[in-house]
Amino acid sequence: MTQVSENIIKQALCTYIAKGTRYITRAEIIKSGENRVSLKADFEIYESCYLYPGSGHFNAVEALICFNQMLYVALLGGIEQKYYDFYQNITAEDFNKYRRQVYILEFEKMKFKKQIDNHHFHGTFEIEKKHSVADKIYASCKVGFGNDELCNNFFGSVKVFIPVIDKAS
Repeated sequence: MTQVSENIIKQALCTYIAKGTRYITRAEIIKSGENRVSLKADFEIYESCYLYPGSGHFNAVEALICFNQMLYVALLGGIEQKYYDFYQNITAEDFNKYRRQVYILEFEKMKFKKQIDNHHFHGTFEIEKKHSVADKIYASCKVGFGNDELCNNFFGSVKVFIPVIDKAS
């Protein structure tokens, strides 16, 4: 696994900085198959972005925010490492111009098995390209969170589409 640089994490999470909701503290990335990239990340949530301080716990809102953060770090980290055949000619800066065109299509099989201490926990993430249609790449993601390295206290699958980016446009 390759450590994702702090610069890439900052670029990936630029929309979270102003709200104080940058939860990823570090991440590692690896190309785990021809069309698949995996990410491992460490997280800290000391204050919920929407609950009264001290009353929060890791819940579906935090899971979605953490999923989004891993998605963007995996995309930009994979671009930096040239892991994606469909993003060989772009930079993280190029991608960030199109980041608002990334959409969640469907949540599948989301499940909490055990409460997670949100002050320090881990996450695993995998994105796999399924197919392309016109200007969209359809991908399937697997996500897991937990207080140990297994990351199986919360897990699920998410379908997303990400933009095809033509550097010439």
